[in-house]
Amino acid sequence: MEHMKDAFAKVGWFIPPYVMVGYLQSLVSLIDSGHVNAENLSDNLASLYSPASLAAMVTERYPQVPYVSDYQKIISESVEAHFMGSNHIAVSGLMPVIEGAGRKLLESRGLTADSIKNVFVNLANDCKKEVVEKRIGAVGEIVEMLNSFIDFTDGHLYINSARYPLSDNTNRHGILHGAYADADYGDVINFYKTIGAINFLCFVASLRASISGFAPSTTQKSETLAAYYVECQKLSITRETFN
Repeated sequence: MEHMKDAFAKVGWFIPPYVMVGYLQSLVSLIDSGHVNAENLSDNLASLYSPASLAAMVTERYPQVPYVSDYQKIISESVEAHFMGSNHIAVSGLMPVIEGAGRKLLESRGLTADSIKNVFVNLANDCKKEVVEKRIGAVGEIVEMLNSFIDFTDGHLYINSARYPLSDNTNRHGILHGAYADADYGDVINFYKTIGAINFLCFVASLRASISGFAPSTTQKSETLAAYYVECQKLSITRETFN
């Protein structure tokens, strides 16, 4: 898992929850071989954040997770915007949710932080301590996942925007402070990384809640929503001809 963490760090990502380990290992092999890099990473993440998988999260997981549920409508609207092809709106909608839910999760553990970056460092470190002491789940895998998220927030999401190391610019300061214009971000990879961070906070919250650490199953409600997302994608393709 440590090698997986390092491999994903090379492409500006982190070990995500709700994904089969076998798929992640295959992706690591592609990164190691040079077939996957920061520029084409999104092509290999599309299946993880498909209409079906995100619809299940929107209907069956985000409304149930403590603290994340406070933002379920914002998340739902952002996911819809993504499938409509409006990734600037989707990403800028999710960025404050990451901060808000992160702070609430930290406060729920009786902890504070002197900066937004340290919110996630302190949160992850406290979770690691709990996982090890209580032997929660696959301890080693969860610890490396938490370490991976620290690396992502510290080296990418909350780094000074002028020092962001990759071309995708998935960076909170640049996006929310207006340092990045239209051409600087708004690609699908920005959405995958931000919704991935939301999913990570869901996983963290599940450590203390009676919620499964696995991805939710599809339901009739989620399948209906997924079908709507597919129609949104079709409309997005049509709309692109007018831009």
